[in-house]
Amino acid sequence: MLPCMIFEDQHLLVVHKPAGLNTHSPAPYAGEGIYDWLRHREPRWADLAIIHRLDKETSGVMVFGKTALANRSLTDQFTRRQVEKVYVFLTDRTVSSDRFTAESVLVRRGNKYISRPLPAAGERAVTHFQAVGADARWTMVEARPVTGRTHQVRVQAAALGLPILGDTLYGGTPAKRLFLHAAKLTIHHPETGIERTFDAEAASISRLSSRQTRDCACGRP
Repeated sequence: MLPCMIFEDQHLLVVHKPAGLNTHSPAPYAGEGIYDWLRHREPRWADLAIIHRLDKETSGVMVFGKTALANRSLTDQFTRRQVEKVYVFLTDRTVSSDRFTAESVLVRRGNKYISRPLPAAGERAVTHFQAVGADARWTMVEARPVTGRTHQVRVQAAALGLPILGDTLYGGTPAKRLFLHAAKLTIHHPETGIERTFDAEAASISRLSSRQTRDCACGRP
């Protein structure tokens, strides 16, 4: 399960992170995360900066900064919520509406988070959801988080009665992987200011569900 390069220039490195790989090594002897793997493979990647993170079991688009300009610009864009993120996930529960929005407060409880209705105290989380496909077994749902809280899509999907397939932490049906994929990331290029969208598009539901343990070599799950 090796990462696939999507884009690279002087300032940016964009890759497709496979499921099962941490963003970075959580402990000295825990094995390499994608950040460590990249930095150890190419001299030009030795000074990469982590700008954002994906959960270990989430696959999809990640961007790393290669220069001080990129690091400042991307950090500012994420902080100001100027980055557009699009996820897709599979659920085996009934989806009763094509479009819906979750707005709540996420509160940590042990190793997980719970969703509390507003106006509970805490950091507000907002995600727009849309059903984008289905077959006899699964529904594929697109999630567009407005905010960037830890486990946001996972927690709010579960709170809506749509836990992600494989996400047993939040009540999902056990599967060989967590079926959550970061499909698109839109940023403004740190040097030119031009909007760029990078994608590792999810395949059809049947293809995605039939390849539960295989992240391919071409950047698609």
